[in-house]
Amino acid sequence: MTRASAFRHNAAGWLLFLTIFASLASAFSSHVSSLVPGIMIWVTSFLLIPDLKKAQRWQIGVLMGVGVLGLTVGELRSANSEFLWRAAGANEVITAMLLAVSFLRIISALPEGVDKPLPVGKNALLKTLFGVHLLGTVMNVSAVMIAGDRLTEKRPLKPLQALTLLRGFSACAVWSPFFASMGITLVGVPDARLGTLILFGFPAAMIMLAIAAWQISRDPDADSCAGFPVTFNELWLPVTLAVFVMSTHFIWPDISVLSFVTFWGLLFAFIVSLIKFKGQTGEKLVNHIHNGLPRMAGEVFLFLAAAVLASGAASALESFGLKLVPDHFGFIASCATVAILVALAIVGMHPVTTVALAAGILAPHVENATLLGMTLLFGWNIGVCFSPFSGVQLTLQSRFGIRARDLAIMNLKTALPLVLLAMATLYICSIVTQ
Repeated sequence: MTRASAFRHNAAGWLLFLTIFASLASAFSSHVSSLVPGIMIWVTSFLLIPDLKKAQRWQIGVLMGVGVLGLTVGELRSANSEFLWRAAGANEVITAMLLAVSFLRIISALPEGVDKPLPVGKNALLKTLFGVHLLGTVMNVSAVMIAGDRLTEKRPLKPLQALTLLRGFSACAVWSPFFASMGITLVGVPDARLGTLILFGFPAAMIMLAIAAWQISRDPDADSCAGFPVTFNELWLPVTLAVFVMSTHFIWPDISVLSFVTFWGLLFAFIVSLIKFKGQTGEKLVNHIHNGLPRMAGEVFLFLAAAVLASGAASALESFGLKLVPDHFGFIASCATVAILVALAIVGMHPVTTVALAAGILAPHVENATLLGMTLLFGWNIGVCFSPFSGVQLTLQSRFGIRARDLAIMNLKTALPLVLLAMATLYICSIVTQ
């Protein structure tokens, strides 16, 4: 890396780090506008453009181009300028949350005794399934990488192991308050309440894991596959964080739960680093700021583009008086929306953009915010699980050499139960919350 590139990375890293505090200041104080962290993200994005891959530049460019076109049409037709400010805000609450949670990687190490033989058999795989799920609730796709790296130290990853990691991870999308899916849903559907979404999403996630466990235990390769040894050292963090986040959100319900995730995630990373690394804490934190945060350029740009796209679409539709929402958004409409989101995911659109776009179009006109929120979460969950272009599947393909065809075949075996589970949950949600 040249000196100029290092300086650019360091500057971008510190700007992103300060963005976290600007977002928290905006959330906890009425004296700081949300435009402050939004503008900081925009400035940082220009520094990180060279770090985007060619395919990413094309994708981001198309999304932003469509969004800017929509904003331009809306403004020329005298639409509400609120959409411009929304685009300028750059999804700062979600971006700050992901940046803060990324610091937890500093304190997340491989399990103790990595030189010991890995456990083998059905029970080991089932422990891996639930362990990766709990880790994934806080660490997102990093949990899949940590487990996958451990499993491939001496042998290639088997398709059944990859399926275990995928299913454990994807189930997080319907309930975890630390997951990007919940973040984009709560921002896009502000009337949705986290506690209510968890009440519907958590049982669904447990049933998803049960379905996956049934499939894994019946696979003929299960007895010969090694598992990821999850211990208390890996599980205490997501559980403790969830307790602190939910407790403080209960006390101060007017403050976004995402801001509490940001606050506690960063604070936990700092405190545990002091205990774990002592005098090396400063070095670890600075290294993550200089290297870890700039490596999140793709995610930062994706949420930035999603903000522009959703704002542009909503602005253009409002300027023409169009409403792409049925008179009553109930069970049938929610299922149709999930089907559209999954179809878009399968052809390559990232859930961040599709969910943000759907929220921008539907949220202003849908009265049942809980049903819409669960619809978006299931669209994300099923899309990630079955799309070969989702981030986690691309990670399994590129990092661990898993063929997309193998995962697709294994996923199809339980596709129907998962779809029926989503439909049943949405039906119950539509009845209970109407």
